[in-house]
Order: sequence, then structure tokens, then C-alpha cells
Amino acid sequence: MVGRLAPEKNVPLAVRAYRAMAEVRPGTRLVFVGDGPERARLQAALPEAVFTGMLRGEALGAHYASADVFLFPSLTETFGNVTLEAMASELAVVAFDDAAAAQHIRPFASGLLAPRGDAAEFVAHARRLALQPGLVDRLGLAAREAVAAVSWDAVGAAFSGLLEEEASRGGHGRGASSPSRAPGSGAAAPAGAPGGAAGRASGYARS
Repeated sequence: MVGRLAPEKNVPLAVRAYRAMAEVRPGTRLVFVGDGPERARLQAALPEAVFTGMLRGEALGAHYASADVFLFPSLTETFGNVTLEAMASELAVVAFDDAAAAQHIRPFASGLLAPRGDAAEFVAHARRLALQPGLVDRLGLAAREAVAAVSWDAVGAAFSGLLEEEASRGGHGRGASSPSRAPGSGAAAPAGAPGGAAGRASGYARS
């Protein structure tokens, strides 16, 4: 899990999902990347888990790359850039059908979505991935392809194309104002739009 360790992030559900995974696949490891008021309580309750604190840049990318499954239980996101970062890193994502996940994940094609607020289904999806390593690999590869269109290179190229098209028309039609939305995305370009996968390393169900 990547994000602030706070009540609004629904962290206890990630713990439930992890325990369901570990039950059917011993050796599953839970990794928390982030900090917050819940960290001390979580560390006391989960001595086997890894707590890295806040990470950025290459260190954050390395942790995405060493994982296989990304659990995202939050229901309070306006978008959720970490979902795209995980998908770009070829991780199988389990999330609610909300925000970025709803926009970019096709259920059972590029990730697994539970109906908003359905904790039991969220846990069931996590358990399903623990039982089916082949599904993890397939979803991860499809996830990377799904978010390729929102990499900064792709967004920049599409935006440049729009500007060139506007210039060729002499600035008529929409005027000289710049488009405010990411071409092809239907939404404003996310601040953390991934620039490509960070690669993968061994180590099964880290989240």
C-alpha cells in the first residue's frame, strides 16, 4: 500500500485483504510505503509487515517494481494517482470502482474492482490473486498497456498535436486558449501521471 497511513485511507481493509492472501499463500508480505498517524498502531499489530516511511523518486519506483499486487482500499480519493503508478509498474491492482481505478481499470482485464464500499468483495479479489499467480501476471501486463496513453510522453505528444491543428486553422474555432484536459483521457491530466513502468522484481504479493 502506498499513501498516508490515516483513518480516511481505509487501511484496516488492506490488512484484512493481506491476511486473506497470507492464509492461502504463506510467505505473502505486506509493505506500507508512507507515513501518518496510524503507523505506530499498525506496526504494533503487524510486526511482520514492512514500513518504509515516505519515499520518492527512484526509491519509490524500486518498491513498486518489487511488488506484484497493489491494494488500494481508499474511498476518499478525488483521483488517486498511485493507482496509475501501480498500473504503470505492471502490478495487479485491487481497488474499488471509484476515481482513477473506475476510469482506467477494466474488471478482470487490467485489474480487479469491487463495488464501492463492498469490503467483502475487495477481500475476495485479493484472495483470488493469491490463488492465481497467472492472473496476477496477466492483469499486470494489461494494466501497463492500459495507462500507456496517460504517460507524460503520450499526453505531451497529443497536446502538441492539438496545438498544431489549432495553428493550422489560424486559431479560429476555439480561439487561442489551451485545452485544459488530457487528450483522450476525458479528464484533466493527473499530476502524477506515470511515465512508464519501473520494471518488476521477484517477491509475490506485496502491496
